[in-house]
Amino acid sequence: MAKIVTLPIRIEPACGQTLQDQIYACIRRSIIEGLLTADSRLPSTRALAADLGVSRTTVLLAFEQLKAEGYIVPKPGSGIYIAKELPDRRPDLHVVTAASTMKHPLLSARGRSLARARAIDRRMPLPPRPFRVGTPAVDLFPVRLWSQIARQCVRSLSPARLDYSRLAGLNRLRQAIAEQMRSRGTSCDPEQVLVVAGAQRGIDLVFHLLLDVGDAVWIEDPGYPGAHSALLSAGATAVCMPVDSEGMIVARQSAARLAYVTPSHQFPLGMPMSLERRHSLLAWASESLAWILEDDYDCIFRYDAQPLPCLHALDPDGRVIYVGSFSKTLFPALRLGFLIVPSDLVDGFSRARMASDVHPPLLDQMILSEFITRGHYQRHVRRMQLEYAERLQALRTAIERTGAPLRLRPVHSGLHAVADLEGVDAERAFSQAAARNIEVTPLSAYNYGSGPSQNALMLGFGACRPAALRAGMWQLAAAIDAA
Repeated sequence: MAKIVTLPIRIEPACGQTLQDQIYACIRRSIIEGLLTADSRLPSTRALAADLGVSRTTVLLAFEQLKAEGYIVPKPGSGIYIAKELPDRRPDLHVVTAASTMKHPLLSARGRSLARARAIDRRMPLPPRPFRVGTPAVDLFPVRLWSQIARQCVRSLSPARLDYSRLAGLNRLRQAIAEQMRSRGTSCDPEQVLVVAGAQRGIDLVFHLLLDVGDAVWIEDPGYPGAHSALLSAGATAVCMPVDSEGMIVARQSAARLAYVTPSHQFPLGMPMSLERRHSLLAWASESLAWILEDDYDCIFRYDAQPLPCLHALDPDGRVIYVGSFSKTLFPALRLGFLIVPSDLVDGFSRARMASDVHPPLLDQMILSEFITRGHYQRHVRRMQLEYAERLQALRTAIERTGAPLRLRPVHSGLHAVADLEGVDAERAFSQAAARNIEVTPLSAYNYGSGPSQNALMLGFGACRPAALRAGMWQLAAAIDAA
């Protein structure tokens, strides 16, 4: 049975028209303008009369006029419907919309900057294609187990759970995250953990709360586009800092309010920041009374030596704010991440959320907290560690077998590799690969400064199984030959 539509009827007793004419005119206009589509079922005359506070006879007369003119048709035993063939030709809604947008005021200066900013389009076709960057092995996520926990959480919902929750996030989840942080070589009180709607929301929150318009911020170059866009949103000034084999180069004489870094797995180049460079950065922050935002996005998956301690673990002054995410360890659509902030900032960060998202969806937090505390999270991570090592090896082998002119740089951790391209321009290779439905990214896409870009491609290996990576490499090799 068709769904009964809600009619946008407004009765104005003093407008000079009869009630019957007003009802007729409102329904007719809604049909002509496309607000009511063909075969939509109208409410009964009795129900509509009760809703409008008029007599049923008034509604009947309006319906009779609409039926006589061909706008509605009765279907015995079913109800009254909008006619498929209408007597009036509907206006070109696209033209009306396009014309109306010309009257809108322009974006603000900051809005125009954001609109021009480099963006990472996450609306990609499924299943993932080789060599997509940023997507984990969603094909191996235990959906059935997650669904079972979700059903249990839904059944346990009480009226209190349906109300607003804590601004900083569900306590049980904050405790679970604090416990997990020990594996990163650091510790924090659960009260320091703020659950956010993904790492990007966390980065944006930090920039808006710690920066004033015009404040200088160190950002890695090449670096993560999402951080650069968040800086624009906060009205801050990006100071592009070059990166070498040890990570961001620390210029002690350069003043800044904050430094954004990916020390465990530099994005996009992939190497970890050296221990000496980490201490140098921390010393600069202490001397300058500056903040450090540590983005630890996918370093949990490692392939060689033991990881260096995260910056948060080395910080003696509480100047490091840590941002983490579950997008790489679980799945991107979850949109849950977290911040670890100094104790004296927790209250301010929490209260500031009243002006934006208040808190992430509580049900998702409940499911995730159960997934972690029951041990499923650690088991899934261990399984993925083995899987990603196999996929990385498949990538290495595929490059060797195809003879593609790619030199893979060392991969210490994460879900992507950087491959130097020999004898072929990376931008041309990217264009040829896109024509073959192969998702590679030229390293130049992540450059923000005036320095020369490196002729290399980013190759994600986490999203596809070994067989798909091998087949994709043959396609990429052909694309490079054609470039």
